[in-house]
Amino acid sequence: MSGRLVIRNWRSVRPTIAHGAGIDWRLMSMPLKTGGDIDVEVDQESMCLKVITYVSLAWLQPGLRYEPHKHEDHEELYYIIRGRGRIRVGEETREFRDGDLIYIPVGAEHEIINDGEEIVEFLAFGGYTGRS
Repeated sequence: MSGRLVIRNWRSVRPTIAHGAGIDWRLMSMPLKTGGDIDVEVDQESMCLKVITYVSLAWLQPGLRYEPHKHEDHEELYYIIRGRGRIRVGEETREFRDGDLIYIPVGAEHEIINDGEEIVEFLAFGGYTGRS
């Protein structure tokens, strides 16, 4: 796949449930399934990433939260497109809002919580570290 242009629209992707609560559209990924990642189907052309583990569009409905989980071989970034809520990483819990970029280190237990009144929409990026 190296050197090929790949374009993927979220509307053409079948969503899956992420961590017991969120709706996740896996847009692109690397062929390797990393630790703590969700089970999701990705077409061959969209498994084009080499360093970034995945890019997903995610929605979390009001009153829901991801199950606490961690990833032993990749770090994550959440870019909040819309909504407000809280994120817990390790022992620290902080509020977030649209426009925030959240860093989640490798191996840190985390959960995102929508305690607001609208859907939290965010992009999730995984960065493979190889640590396990």
